[in-house]
Amino acid sequence: MNDLNFQNIKNVSNDPVKLSAIYHSPDFEKNYYYPEELGAIYSPDATTFRVWAPLADFVSLCLYEQGSGGKLLQKQALHPADHGVWERTITGDLDGVYYTYEISNFGVSTETADPYAKAAGVNGRRSMVVDLSKTNPPRWENDTFQRPEHPTDAIVWEIHVGDFSNDPSCGVRKEWRGKYLAFTEPNTTLPDGRTPTCVNYLKKLGVTHVQLMPVYDYGSIDETQAGKAFNWGYDPLNYNVPEGSYSTDPFHGQARILELKKMVAALHQAGIGVVMDVVYNHTFEGPGSWFHRTVPYYYHRTTSEGKFADGSACGNEVASERCMCRKYIIDSVRYWAKEYHIDGFRFDLMGLIDVETMNRIRAELDKLPDGRKILLYGEPWYASTPAMPAGNFPADKEHLSLLNPRIGVFCDNTRDAIKGDVFFRHKKGFVQENLKFENDVKASLQGWTRNDFAKPLAMAPTQIVSYVSAHDNLTLWDKLIASTKRGRIYTAYDEEMVRLNKLCAVLYLMAQGMPFLQAGEEFARTKRGMDNSYRASAARNRLDWKRTLEFSDLLDYYRGLIEIRFAFPMLRDSSVHTAGKMKFVDSVPGTVAFTLRDGKELLFVCVNVLSEPAEIQLDSDLPKDWIIIADGSKAGIVPFGKLHGNKFLLSRKSALILKAEVV
Repeated sequence: MNDLNFQNIKNVSNDPVKLSAIYHSPDFEKNYYYPEELGAIYSPDATTFRVWAPLADFVSLCLYEQGSGGKLLQKQALHPADHGVWERTITGDLDGVYYTYEISNFGVSTETADPYAKAAGVNGRRSMVVDLSKTNPPRWENDTFQRPEHPTDAIVWEIHVGDFSNDPSCGVRKEWRGKYLAFTEPNTTLPDGRTPTCVNYLKKLGVTHVQLMPVYDYGSIDETQAGKAFNWGYDPLNYNVPEGSYSTDPFHGQARILELKKMVAALHQAGIGVVMDVVYNHTFEGPGSWFHRTVPYYYHRTTSEGKFADGSACGNEVASERCMCRKYIIDSVRYWAKEYHIDGFRFDLMGLIDVETMNRIRAELDKLPDGRKILLYGEPWYASTPAMPAGNFPADKEHLSLLNPRIGVFCDNTRDAIKGDVFFRHKKGFVQENLKFENDVKASLQGWTRNDFAKPLAMAPTQIVSYVSAHDNLTLWDKLIASTKRGRIYTAYDEEMVRLNKLCAVLYLMAQGMPFLQAGEEFARTKRGMDNSYRASAARNRLDWKRTLEFSDLLDYYRGLIEIRFAFPMLRDSSVHTAGKMKFVDSVPGTVAFTLRDGKELLFVCVNVLSEPAEIQLDSDLPKDWIIIADGSKAGIVPFGKLHGNKFLLSRKSALILKAEVV
């Protein structure tokens, strides 16, 4: 179609195949790309409502006094403007007023919330005008967090807001359990008054960032019945609005904004950054989404038959490559970074987002103050092949070389090599003596940047998120049990499983890349064998803080490994330099050992997954005097023993980390 304009586009029928062809035409982008701000643009004197709806016959603004129910205050027509935008300015202070749009596309009128809204009423069905300056907690302008220099300097701990404090023994006051404000409760402990929990616990653990599972407004929970149902939240409704069920008052749109900011400020005060789990790859609904109601079929990919494409396995996939959809995603990420001081973004099913969009997000974040240190990483896969038009490339593992080196991906190669395939609970990894993974484990330790043992995946360790457990699939503890105990569900302390758990921790925390762990992995978190608890009970999902006592030796081991990682910069190199200097020691199958030198410091790391002791022989030109900083029982930067010589007997299912000084 040539010279597409505002008048003739409205004459096109509501045919998704024809519309898709139009949306991808250069003329459409030239005529309908709108670079300015959209949404309810507030000032105390007036609010300008601006929505992008290029197919619309008319657009009306509906103002309400309440976020749900209540009376209609007024209804005003918006006026068509340039590039498919409709707008109207309403005088007066509208802070706290709720609104929707009535939009007619192809002669059919529908009411919709504003896709660009920054606040909403209960359950997000009505948008809200908000004076954001009134939602800032005290001293918000002074809120700071010392972001790590490189992604490889970070250690990320993943948690669901509800899971963090739903355990009655966590020490958080009852009315704040499962809420944003639980993160603001200081000095929480178990009932013994000594054992730290929640943020008090995190400060002692030593992680640098908390990754919050979705905290935007999602559609699966009835906020009027908060606490009666549970969901992970991977069903986005309002991308730029916080979820209301985590606030103490979901009925007033300002409360959720204020309380989320208080949570961020409390974590920053504790020296912990905040990563936001974002789901731009699909919407809660396809036909029912605010996007589709506003511009039919524009924000979603369609098949050649005109059906919603479903690379997400959630009913639809977002068309990130289209100019206004790409702009929406970029603007949204920038908004969260600026307004909420977010320190990182984890992209769900990033393989459904195109490479150019991800690179532009990285470039835009880099323009913000300290923005180059904002973490950006995601899942480099999809549920099924995306319906991405030719000339666009998915941000998956196969296209890592096209992505900015500071965009990371979860490395399932590392995960599966260490603990076994996540889709088959009985399958074993290297730590369960599946020795076929030995070379993959070595490649994992090098951050998949070398070709010594396996095909390289990454240009630099900054592209690799090294991990063994996340919210999806079995917890690490449950996987170890399932793969070794013949399918039994076993939650109590087991010495053999603790040994395996420690080996997993050594292998990914001593690896090049950015370490990531599911909350509670460090104290044997269990969901009693459930591998997909996205809508199970809160009791099934929550952290059991009492396990920090039961598994205190495992928890101390993780703390010690984290100390070691931060004590030796060579373990956190953002370049390929260190991976190239990693020298693997010839040893019997079932053991992996390497030395790593940086200046005068020399590290020796060895893991034995066998059921019997193994002898390790080092080169004769290496030092003979070694200091023990980790073995099969404990770990930390405080030495607790010495070894002499270049031959060591490593205990069964055990690790050994030594340091020495090179003259």
